[in-house]
Amino acid sequence: MKKKKPVISKKFEEIDSLSLLAHKVASNVFDLSSGQVNVSIRDQMVRAQHLVSDLRRADPAAKSLLIVGMGVAGMNAALAACEAGFSTVCVVETAPRPFNMFREVTSRFVGPYMYEWPSPFHARQSYPSHYSTPWAAHGVSPLAWEASEPISAADLAIRLDQGLRAWWAVAKSKPYLVVGIGKKTVRDFVVKFASTEKLRAAQREAGGKKMDAKQQFTLATFGARAKLWHEVKQAAPPPFFEPDYVILAAGMGKEVLDIPNGPVPATPRFWSNDGLKAPTVPMQRVVVLGGGDGAIQDALRALTIHHHPASFIDQLEAMPAVRQALDNEKAALLSADRQLRQHSSWSLKPSGFAMADLACRQAARNLASNAAVKEQVLKALRKGTGEVILYVREATLGKAYMLNRFAIYLLAACVSRDCGRNDGGMGFVLQFDTEVKQGLPPGGARKKFALEVGAPNALVPSVEIVDEVDHTVVRFGIDADTIPGPQLLQLSADDRMYRERTTLKRVELPFVAMR
Repeated sequence: MKKKKPVISKKFEEIDSLSLLAHKVASNVFDLSSGQVNVSIRDQMVRAQHLVSDLRRADPAAKSLLIVGMGVAGMNAALAACEAGFSTVCVVETAPRPFNMFREVTSRFVGPYMYEWPSPFHARQSYPSHYSTPWAAHGVSPLAWEASEPISAADLAIRLDQGLRAWWAVAKSKPYLVVGIGKKTVRDFVVKFASTEKLRAAQREAGGKKMDAKQQFTLATFGARAKLWHEVKQAAPPPFFEPDYVILAAGMGKEVLDIPNGPVPATPRFWSNDGLKAPTVPMQRVVVLGGGDGAIQDALRALTIHHHPASFIDQLEAMPAVRQALDNEKAALLSADRQLRQHSSWSLKPSGFAMADLACRQAARNLASNAAVKEQVLKALRKGTGEVILYVREATLGKAYMLNRFAIYLLAACVSRDCGRNDGGMGFVLQFDTEVKQGLPPGGARKKFALEVGAPNALVPSVEIVDEVDHTVVRFGIDADTIPGPQLLQLSADDRMYRERTTLKRVELPFVAMR
C-alpha cells in the first residue's frame, strides 16, 4: 500500500500593515497629519515610528524617503527611518527650522502623559519613558526629553532641539534637513511623484520590461531659498534625490477662528500666545465657543489660576480629604475613558460622548456635595467680577480627553455665575445646545462687542444678546478645505477613498512605540 505524503500545513504569516492601510493617500505616498483623530504630540511621534517600521518591513529594498514637514511627526519619522536602514532620507520644510510651530509659544502647556489621567502614570512628562511607566525598558523614540511636569510649547521646542542634537551626535546615518522651501514647488513635485508611481505600478503589474523613470529632485527643485539647515552639521547633498516613497507630515490645516456672521474680537491660533492670562481678564467677560479640548483648555485657563488642567487636579489633591474624595471617583472615570476611546475607534456615534459626559457629571455632582472639594475648587478661581461662558453647540462635549472633560464639569458643578457666591472668584457658565448667530460690533450705546446666541436649528427661533464681550475664543477645529495632504495631492476631503482611510486613522495608538 502506497504511503500518503504527510500534509504540511502552510504557515500563515501576519504582517504589520495597519499604518500602510491607514495613511496611504496615493501611489507610494503616505500622509501622517491630514484627517487624523488622535493628534497629541505623542500620538504624532508614535504614528510616525509605526509607519516607518511597517514600510521598512513591507519593502526591505527601499532606500530613499522624502518627508515633507519638520514638526514632531516628520522629524521622528526621519530619524526612525535612518535607524531602520533607509540610506537616503531628505526632510523639507517651509519654515526656517524644525519644530517652528512651538517656538515662542508660552501660553500653551503640553505633556505626553498628562491627558492619561486618571491612569497612575499621568503625573510625570518625560518621554518615551519614566520610572512609573511599565514600558520603561521597552519604549523607544529617536526624539526624547525629560520633564517632571507639563511644559510650555516653547520649552518643548528647546528640549526637542536638544534631543535632536543628542541623536545627531551619535547617529551613523543622518537625514538631510532642507528649510525655506516653496509650498508650490513641493506640491508640484508630490503630484508628479504620485502620478509617476501610479504609472510605474501599472507597468509593473502588466509585466512590462520597460518602466518610466522615477521622479528626481535637487535642492533647487524647491525654490531659490531652499537650503540645508545650518544649525547641525550636514554632509553635502547628492547630485539628486530619487525617493522610493514620500511621507507627508505638513500639519493639520488652518483653524476655523471666525463665527459665521458678523465681526468678533480676533481669536489667536491655538499654537500662539493669547491674552487669556492677562491681569485684566478676571474683571472681563470671556466667551469660549466649542466643545472640544481646545475650547475646554481655554475656558479653564481664563477662569482659573492654572495654565493646564493637570495643575488644577494637583491643587485639589494637595488637601488629603479632597484627594481621597477624588480617588473614590477615579475607577469609574477610568472605565468610562477606556470605553470612550475604544468606541471612538469603531464608531462615530455620539453616544460615546454622552456616556463620558454622564460619568463626569455624576462624579462632579458627588464631589460638589463635599464642602472640602468645593472649597478647593473655589480657591482655583481667579479673583474678580468677570465671568467665563463656554457655549457648546451640541448636547454634549465633543472629542475631549477625560482630564479636560472632568475638570470642566467639576468647575460647572462648583462655580456659580454669581461671583458673590464664589468667594470672590470669577463666575462660570457651561451651556449646551447653543450657537452664536452673529457678532454685533461696538456702536451707539454699545461700547463693546456683543453676541447673538440661540439654539441651533430651533423650530421657533429665540435669541439672547450677550453684551459687553471682551474676549471671544473660537475653537471650531480645522477647515477641511485647508488640510495639507489633500491639497498637496489635489484630492477632495470628500473623496470616498480618503474618507475610508480616515476611518482607519481613528484606531487608538499605543503610548509609545516599542522595541
